Amino acid sequence: MSAWLIGIVGVVSLGVLIEIILPEGENSKYIRGIFSIIVIFVIVSPLPKLLKGDFIKEFTGNGETSQIEIDEEYYQAVKEQIHSTLINGLTEELTANGYAGVEFEITFDDDYAYAVKKVTVKSVITSDKDWEEIKAIIKNYVGATTIERS
Repeated sequence: MSAWLIGIVGVVSLGVLIEIILPEGENSKYIRGIFSIIVIFVIVSPLPKLLKGDFIKEFTGNGETSQIEIDEEYYQAVKEQIHSTLINGLTEELTANGYAGVEFEITFDDDYAYAVKKVTVKSVITSDKDWEEIKAIIKNYVGATTIERS
């Protein structure tokens, strides 16, 4: 990577020097054109390596491939924060629509921290109208595919 940057700086510096030394005339535009092509080739020279997937070797500098690791502790903390925010937000949304005290449990997808698999409403809801309204509020807020009563 650093060799590529040094190459670009070198070619540009050489270009400035040639521009200063080159006399005005018919041949100067051809020399500038050829030099422009050389500059383009130097700039795009790492692209074939990047497209082949050897870019890890380019950026590590030692040719060794490295694995990207997930910080599990941080991931769990973020996941818990997302879950807490969804639960508190849904509680506030239900309260704002006149359904204070509705108890529910959210089952999250194991693969994605923000994906909700199922919401189980634990409160006793006697009216079918209330149940449909609560289901609509939950579906709009968390996007759960399954909403059921316990």
